[in-house]
Parts: sequence; structure tokens; C-alpha cells
Amino acid sequence: MATATPRHHLLLPFLLLLLLFAGANVSVSGARDAPGEMRVYGSRLFGADDGPSAYEMLERFGFPRGILPEGVTGYTLRPSDGAFQVFLGTKECEFEVDGGYQLTYQRRISGKVAGGSIRDLQGVTVKIFMMNWGIDRVVMVDAGHLMFYVGPLSQAFPADNFEESPQCRCRHSDGGAAVATR
Repeated sequence: MATATPRHHLLLPFLLLLLLFAGANVSVSGARDAPGEMRVYGSRLFGADDGPSAYEMLERFGFPRGILPEGVTGYTLRPSDGAFQVFLGTKECEFEVDGGYQLTYQRRISGKVAGGSIRDLQGVTVKIFMMNWGIDRVVMVDAGHLMFYVGPLSQAFPADNFEESPQCRCRHSDGGAAVATR
């Protein structure tokens, strides 16, 4: 029975690491191409491609780009069911929309998107009666109006209020915020 030389003992761990690394790269690049897997955009993480921006993707689904604030650093999208995640470069941010409603966006926003509809939305809240309520659905009801849903309640806004992305500012540590205007 032959024994491995010390040189083989050094080569084996190197080959295992190389195979492990190559396997990780194959699964990541394969995930970008498989229809049921998440695609990563706008991030250097895992060598993501430079596909359409999150703002351009919103427009492809029939939404104005301004429903997302400035500062998106990347997003994922699973084409098979529209599941997405959007990542902001800032921490929590706030801005005000018509009617005096204050919107708060978390650093990570998720949901499912299909033509003219975002559902299962998480990471976006609106302040109503001194409390923050989660916006769980947004629908483009026609070419001129967006409907935002908070549970069974809804409010329509003119779509042209969202033509440009607002600038958000991070919340202050005391819970207050510097609110940017449109």
C-alpha cells in the first residue's frame, strides 16, 4: 500500500478549496441565469451584473421611479414570482408626500411585483395619527394614480407626484428626522 508524500498532503487541501470556491461561483452565476432563482443587480457582491437599475425596473413594471427614494445601492429580483429586495445605502430614511403623510423606508425593502402591482410589501411605513403603519400594497390603478394600501385602508395619489425620486435623510438617533422635500 503506497502512502502519499507530504507534497500530496499540501495539494489536497488546496484542490478542495479550489473546488469549493469554483462551486460557489457556479451556483451564484447559475442563480443569475436560472428562472426560479434571485438575480442580483447593482451590487459588486457576487460579481452582480450591471442590468437595469431598480428605478428602471420599476418603470418596466408600470410604476413611476419616484416611489423609491434616491440612494438605492442594489436589488434582487426573482423573475418566476416577482419576489424582490431593494437595498438603500442609508439607514432608515423619511420624506413627506402630498397630504402631509410621512413615509419611512427601511434599509431593506421587500415584496412581490407584477405589472402595476406590488404586494407583500415590507420595509415602508406611513405615519398616520402619530403611529407608523406598514404599507403592504401599492397598485397603479390607472396611468395617473397610485393607490397605497395599509391593511384595509387605502389612499390614492397622483402618479406625477412620484416622477422624481425624493432625497431621504437618515433618522437622527433621538428618533427625529431631517425630512427632505420633493
